[in-house]
Amino acid sequence: MYNSTELFDCPRCDDRRHSIGCSWQPAVGSSGINAEYGALKLGLSYLIAKKDPNTRVVFNSLRAFASVNHLHLHSYQVDQTLPVEWAPASKIAGCCYVLNDYPVYGFVFELQEDIETLSRVIMKVVGLLQQREISHNLMMTFGDPCERGDESCCERSTQPLPVIRVLLWPVNPSDQIPLPEGCGFRPAVCELSGHILLHDKELFDTITEEDIVEVLSLAAVPEELFVELIEAVKNVLT
Repeated sequence: MYNSTELFDCPRCDDRRHSIGCSWQPAVGSSGINAEYGALKLGLSYLIAKKDPNTRVVFNSLRAFASVNHLHLHSYQVDQTLPVEWAPASKIAGCCYVLNDYPVYGFVFELQEDIETLSRVIMKVVGLLQQREISHNLMMTFGDPCERGDESCCERSTQPLPVIRVLLWPVNPSDQIPLPEGCGFRPAVCELSGHILLHDKELFDTITEEDIVEVLSLAAVPEELFVELIEAVKNVLT
């Protein structure tokens, strides 16, 4: 067994600023709610141990562009602030918020007490998604507090990133998303956060924010479904 920091930071992976970790859950299936709960605690523990705002821990569920069919987390570093780390959010209940004016509907959870409490709250919402067979993407990162003064509600904070944010996006099944030909990327967890991975220089030089938003929006669940999910989240958290 490895502790959270050792599990991700093997030298072979860390020099490329990307590594993969698996939460050992021998008693449950690879996609069960208990397995994801253990992985969530692992990721949060690792993020706190790193104390590095450039580190993110991410997860793609089945049918949300997961690369393999067993539960695993990615940890990677990028020396840029991502839009979801300062995007404004409105409170639903407790430490759970909803993103405002973002291309893809999503929930934001803020670490306000301890890892155990936060993990249990998030897993209640993940459980709702699993019961409805809704695919989802998740990112653990540092970010601005969800509740800020009016003067900064729509702008990136100039202060050091002070809290841990966990982003959870319910999304359309990846095999049913009609990606435009030549769009150059898939709306998986990195892209939903605002980190767009492109491998073609010509596309990199010509793509616009409108092009990116159009592709990201294809992953978003219908508005009426997200409204239903908000009400369900309120009921389960209050």
